[in-house]
Amino acid sequence: MLRQFRGKFLLKSESLLEEFIWLNLNELLKINPLKRQYFVNNKNRTDILGITQERSLAIIELKKKGGKGSINQLITYRENVLKYSSQYSILSEVNFEQDFVLIAIAGHFSPQAQKYANSKLPEALLLTYEIQKSQNNEYSLILRNHNNKIYSRVKIDIIEDSLFDSLPSLLQGYLIDNPQHRIPIISIIKQMISFSSDIKFETSSYYDSNGDLQKNLLFAKYNQKNEILNNKICTEFHYYYSPADKITRLYLSVYLPTIDLNIRNSKRHKLIDGVTIDSDDFIHVNELRDGNTVMSRLGKIPLRYPLKTTEIDETYSSFEDYYINYRKYMKSRQSLRSINRSDFTLVEKVVKMTLEDWSVR
Repeated sequence: MLRQFRGKFLLKSESLLEEFIWLNLNELLKINPLKRQYFVNNKNRTDILGITQERSLAIIELKKKGGKGSINQLITYRENVLKYSSQYSILSEVNFEQDFVLIAIAGHFSPQAQKYANSKLPEALLLTYEIQKSQNNEYSLILRNHNNKIYSRVKIDIIEDSLFDSLPSLLQGYLIDNPQHRIPIISIIKQMISFSSDIKFETSSYYDSNGDLQKNLLFAKYNQKNEILNNKICTEFHYYYSPADKITRLYLSVYLPTIDLNIRNSKRHKLIDGVTIDSDDFIHVNELRDGNTVMSRLGKIPLRYPLKTTEIDETYSSFEDYYINYRKYMKSRQSLRSINRSDFTLVEKVVKMTLEDWSVR
């Protein structure tokens, strides 16, 4: 989570820096948060938008190392916000008659970058940051101005854990922001990676047309070309952030044999697919939702899970009953232990049966 640079501790990634700045924006900079990762046009996306008590718009750019690029980005963002401001409902409280507050934060600004900022954007505030650890093992994020004097300081929660440190920043940020989920989620990840050395994880991300962010953390078996082997996806975390609705959610899906419903012709077929675990605390299961569940609700079609083998010809009305019997009667699953309804009540139990199923695919 931390790295050393020029004799001080910094965060390993820009996204972690963004997470801490966003969570402590008012305390560090006396700015109220508006948006993160917001598209000001089709090409440019700001790190953080905020608003001061005087209703001035604040644009904050974060970098591991501050160079001329961060200054140029602030200039571009300011120009585009002014040009397209009428399109942004989120900026309705901003007083555009006042100058913008432009801030660049980085681990270090070279003398050349500072000189460039003075000539191109003299009103910009350049702040360097560092992480300090006290004798009581408490951490603080410190911002310093161009004279190296402390501008602000805030206590933060740094997690000293080797597994946490190996996780991608998207999940680290979520666990920092949601400490109540930290222990169960880390426990789930430990459960997966300790089950088999073949289980590795990869991340992917994209923004939709509304600026909503979707990031995925996929646990699977990969070949030497880093391609996922057929039917060897195990689990997947889905991170969803909507700036407009101010919603951040993390979902866990497990990949199990289930039934796919084509809503156009109501035909069903078997496949290995993601089953979303609806859980408020990542401990207890509220509901399991597969593609069949979603399509059935959209089309108001009764749930049907047909299962036909040499021993059985039944149609079930829930995924749980279907999978209990699928695992019992399908020859490829006969080496697995028997399960019952209680195995679907806890996230840890669902992950356990998923790992077992993954091992025989």
